[in-house]
Amino acid sequence: MKPTYKKQGTKPPLILKNRFSYGLIIGIILPLLSYGIIYVFDQSLISSKTVRVTSNSNFLWTGFKESTLILMAFCINLIPTYFANKRYREEFIRGIMIPTVSYCFIWFFYYRDSFL
Repeated sequence: MKPTYKKQGTKPPLILKNRFSYGLIIGIILPLLSYGIIYVFDQSLISSKTVRVTSNSNFLWTGFKESTLILMAFCINLIPTYFANKRYREEFIRGIMIPTVSYCFIWFFYYRDSFL
């Protein structure tokens, strides 16, 4: 069952077209961009005055580990996957899942010594 749009003849948004190549591009680029944003956000929390004021000698938050930041960046791919699934964009989802799974395997083998 294909979704209907409000106006006849309107096209779906360019980013969610049912093409494997669009999903592949989004799956590669989105985690890279989101890592930068998450890293800057983490560093701003570490250097903020409110974190220093609320911390005590028993607990001093030093930010997320690098492996956690990278894993959060991979999970950003779940957002476009959710919206594509609601619109029955199977090829787009296949395209976005290939780099996501590849990134996760690389992450697992790179950080396996820290959790095994």
